[in-house]
Amino acid sequence: MEPISTTVIVNLTDHPGVEPEVSWILPLDSLDMSVEETIEQLQALTWSTGEDYPVMSSLQSRYGIHNWGSSSSFAEFILSLSAGGLGSLGATAIDAAVRNSFRKLRDRARGDDWGDVISEEDALSVAKSRVASQYNVEAEALIVRRAQTDVVERSHEFEFTHADGRSFGAVVGIFRDSPTCTRIWRAGPDAAP
Repeated sequence: MEPISTTVIVNLTDHPGVEPEVSWILPLDSLDMSVEETIEQLQALTWSTGEDYPVMSSLQSRYGIHNWGSSSSFAEFILSLSAGGLGSLGATAIDAAVRNSFRKLRDRARGDDWGDVISEEDALSVAKSRVASQYNVEAEALIVRRAQTDVVERSHEFEFTHADGRSFGAVVGIFRDSPTCTRIWRAGPDAAP
């Protein structure tokens, strides 16, 4: 069964049950893959560190049908990978594997309109809002350390600092004419103020 709209989220955490250090978010229209194929693609990420065993993980999927005047179907996949004990090389391998997997998924989607580059101001607002909601910090307390526009990917990347010593980041692009946060992350002390 192929859903009309699909959202894929991959979270990288230190240990199961803690907030993710990095989240990748990929919304897609008309993905030319069955739910089962998508699950297999995501399960392959658990082996991306090159070890003899998969990383600790949890994969949840949800499929549904909407009938409110017209029919539509959706699927949502959330893969949480635990990087506890992997070190920076393992996390780097996972990052590269997720990017590669997302490219494959995006290539198999039909009808996705990734739109034009949005203004840096609008992208900044979306980035701060998403970081604030994911990591429980005030958006106004996030200070921009770096802002970069990627014309090829039609996205903006931001890095923020916070008074509690943590740093955060976000990548924002356009999907279906709407600013969409496609990746967020945090670094620094785990303890919130």
